Amino acid sequence: MEQFYLENNLKYQSLVGALDPCPKPRISNGMPGPTMVVSVRIRPLSKSEGFPSATFPRSSQKNVVDIHDLYNHPRGTPILRSNDYQVDRLFHSDSTTEEIYEDLVAGLVLFAWNGGIGTLFAYGQTGSGKTFTISRLEELVAETLMNGNLEGEREIYVTIIDLAGNAAFDLLGDREPISLLEDSCGITQMVGAVEHPVLDVEDMKALVERATSFRRTAPTLKNSASSRSHAICRIRIRNMEDGPDGLLYLIDLAGSEGARDVAAHGADRMRETRQINISLSVLKDCIRRKAQADTTTSLNRGKPGQKLPHIPFRQSALTRVLKHVFDPAGARACRTVVIACVNPSLADVGPTKNTLRFAEMLRVLPTTNETSADRKSAMHWTNAQLKEWIRANCGTPAILDSVVAPRESGAHLFNLSSTEIEYRCQKCPGVKQEQAKAFRSKLWQMYIIS
Repeated sequence: MEQFYLENNLKYQSLVGALDPCPKPRISNGMPGPTMVVSVRIRPLSKSEGFPSATFPRSSQKNVVDIHDLYNHPRGTPILRSNDYQVDRLFHSDSTTEEIYEDLVAGLVLFAWNGGIGTLFAYGQTGSGKTFTISRLEELVAETLMNGNLEGEREIYVTIIDLAGNAAFDLLGDREPISLLEDSCGITQMVGAVEHPVLDVEDMKALVERATSFRRTAPTLKNSASSRSHAICRIRIRNMEDGPDGLLYLIDLAGSEGARDVAAHGADRMRETRQINISLSVLKDCIRRKAQADTTTSLNRGKPGQKLPHIPFRQSALTRVLKHVFDPAGARACRTVVIACVNPSLADVGPTKNTLRFAEMLRVLPTTNETSADRKSAMHWTNAQLKEWIRANCGTPAILDSVVAPRESGAHLFNLSSTEIEYRCQKCPGVKQEQAKAFRSKLWQMYIIS
């Protein structure tokens, strides 16, 4: 595929240059959740990669990015395929880590300082800049906690662990194995991991550097020192004034990988990749269902007996540690920041779309009175109303209302199987399985609320 992109580089740039500079405004299908902010960071494009950028942030619509891919059409003429995505915050390739810190993380640190539980994690393809981002953010967090400008007296303790599959290791204890066990209150404890007191910024930096030296890495096709495990830095902020202790989790996730990235891997590396992708898949399910739970709670505020989605956090060690993020019944106040890191290169357009699709699905559905009323009545839509909704949410290339719902009302369409809906979508020119599944997912969300 890379050779196809190289051979058609000029064709690609010509097609992109011919696009409308003011694309049709994207209709948002989500909004910032009450406890979670979803962001995307586009890393700079390296000249050594030899490919043009496929990632184009919109200047006319904040936090929306267009992805343009070149499709090797069977008829022999390459065509352009475009997708757009929207998140809560979008950081361009010229954005600095300091800007990200001020916008997203400084408030999270203050929240933890005052007794809350703050969680930050970086997700993305191998080589997309996750470790680079987290490493600098850890330094900025240390400076904020230690500069003496925050009110109140606190003590700082740091624990850093490594998760490889379902095995856990203490990175500040010479990579000794530890256990992840739930206590009587249902809180996951890192049994065997040592908490280290931190007295100043240099202490914190030294601990992070020591942990990095013990972290599990290996060369891959995309990265000569790819992280083969999830690193979790937990900062406990002990309140010396009889208030609750705050917790701040800074998580550098192992890089997700596709088939192209693992083609040259041996058996051990393939096994690691499978474990990484399984844990990331469980993480996606947990965060997505937590967003659905937040939406259900806000839509049914005050109504007894509401049923919340099941959140499978016990299916991996990573999500057991992060139970506080997903548990709708948790007693502690929690806030979460997601930084999805993407590579802008055309050669990585597939993983980039996967990462952006993941990030976009974490945003909760709109909960304004007008939108809630419209969605609650979706089961009773006429064919004309249903077609109007399809046209507004069809994506690019367009999913045709006359093909998906030629005669059906809302109730009739929601009663169709997932396979039938996706089949109808793929009958539309240019629509592939991924877009059909995304569209069907929107219909499913409509059905849940209705």
